[in-house]
Amino acid sequence: MAEEINLDSRLGVPPQVMTRIVGDELVLLDIAKGVYFGLDGVGKHIWESLSDGQSLQQAAAAVAAEYEVDDDRAASDVMEFASDLVGRELLYVE
Repeated sequence: MAEEINLDSRLGVPPQVMTRIVGDELVLLDIAKGVYFGLDGVGKHIWESLSDGQSLQQAAAAVAAEYEVDDDRAASDVMEFASDLVGRELLYVE
C-alpha cells in the first residue's frame, strides 16, 4: 500500500474489480485474481458510500446515522473495513 489510509481518504475501485448484486448481497469479483468477496448489511452500505466518492469520514458519519452507533465506533469500523479491502486490492487510496 503506497499511501496511508485516514478518515480524509477517498478510495477508488480498481478496474479489475467488478460488482454485482446477488439477492441482498453485493459481490465483488477481482477478475485478475479470480476471487470474489461478498458484502451485506453494513459492509454493503460502506462500499456504496466509498464507491460513490465519499471520504472515509463521510462514510463513517452515514454508518453512525443509519445504524445508530457512536461516531468513534463507526469511524473505527469503517477504517478497519477499508484497510481490509485495500489490503485485498479491492479498493485503492486515491
